Amino acid sequence: MVRLIVAYLLPTILLLSIFGWWVYRETALALEGEFGRRLISIAQAAAIQILPESVAFLTPEDDESRTARRLHHKLAEFRDRIQVARIFIIDEKLRSISDSNPQVHIGDHFYHAEADMAEIHRVFKGGLATSVLFQGEDGRLYKTGYAPIRSQEGVVAAIGVEGNAEFFSVLARLKQTFLFSWLILALLIVGTSVLVARRLTRPLRLLSQEAIRIGNGQMELPIQIQGRDEVGLLGKTMNQMRQDLLHREQELQMMLSGIAHEVRNPLGGIAIFSGLLREELADNPNLSSYVERIERELESLKRVVNDFLDYARRLPPTLITTNLFDLGEDVLELLRSEAAAKQVKVHFESPKKLASVVDKEQIRRALINLVRNAIQSTPAQGEVVLSMANQDEDLLMEIRDTGSGIPKEHLEKLFTPFFTTREQGTGLGLALVKKIVDLHHGKIDVESQPGRGTVFRLVLPRGEDYGEDTHH
Repeated sequence: MVRLIVAYLLPTILLLSIFGWWVYRETALALEGEFGRRLISIAQAAAIQILPESVAFLTPEDDESRTARRLHHKLAEFRDRIQVARIFIIDEKLRSISDSNPQVHIGDHFYHAEADMAEIHRVFKGGLATSVLFQGEDGRLYKTGYAPIRSQEGVVAAIGVEGNAEFFSVLARLKQTFLFSWLILALLIVGTSVLVARRLTRPLRLLSQEAIRIGNGQMELPIQIQGRDEVGLLGKTMNQMRQDLLHREQELQMMLSGIAHEVRNPLGGIAIFSGLLREELADNPNLSSYVERIERELESLKRVVNDFLDYARRLPPTLITTNLFDLGEDVLELLRSEAAAKQVKVHFESPKKLASVVDKEQIRRALINLVRNAIQSTPAQGEVVLSMANQDEDLLMEIRDTGSGIPKEHLEKLFTPFFTTREQGTGLGLALVKKIVDLHHGKIDVESQPGRGTVFRLVLPRGEDYGEDTHH
């Protein structure tokens, strides 16, 4: 009888042990993944609050400067507020720029990060990364999340957020108890492990989603995660951070409104008086040419001001059902004179009854920028084609030209703010197009071969449409 019980009990215990090990492993992986994403989210949030200029030029000689002390204080304050172990900023050669640890100075080599070289290289290419779990000097397990600090020229530094993975110690104790307990205790541990994993990962996953939402600029809605535990405290802290960012954003919008008023009004006055001056000098061709030069430069200045304001201003889309066929014809009609002046042919291909739920003015602005760029890049007797069509669940827009094409080394920088190859360009046109596409939850890509033309392709989530009567 005893042997029979043992014969059945041992396989059962073995199966439960394997199942318990599997539950432990999956729980550990899930928690580590969520913990890594949380650290990355915190690193991204911290990077937003760091001015790139404050880290780009710090040297060891600046270790006691006001800028260095202020940056160190900000990191320490953010570390205490979020309740993580450490926050630090390093350059690509693993030299310290700032650290919440007061014993670390500018220029000190960050030996601890040498194991994360691959991840750090990824960050300096604009990506995000986390380290593997590592054991600190106190014997506890830690993990680091990395995010880039960007300037207009690119990534200038990497910020790391180091957190204590205390939950792994708890899981290790649960595993040890499970392996040396009876069947009932093993079943209880398996059930408890699953419940604990779900309870821990769900709020962390929600916090990660909220951090991504805030990172995308959607800061109006408060974070709903509450509670008296560490996750609740983190949610409360992130909510305060959201309010601070929203306040700064509102101040920026007020400043932009002031710029619009203080700059555009004088430009309007200059335009009026230059028109009067042109009338007065109508009989003097030599002086009239100077007035025409003033008016051309004035128009150029107006475009520069408008480009800067349009890109910096928040653009929450106003989504309405829009007749895209009419919108496309309006865009080409507006630019037809520019194309004729360059002897470039423009064509429009689209179903006559094509509609979608979009922000009409934003999409119009994006298409004007893209078609105008295509016309300017196309030599005489060339062609520019704007086409629209439904593609599965999406709306496809393409702008094709037979221009000179774009060099391969410029393709990755096209949508970077202030990048331009033209003498009078601001470098904000394509960046604004990318911003509009992102606000519509779409995507944009470009194909180009030097000497054979370029294709810009916009894919937007499709709203309702009204048929497929094609018109060329």
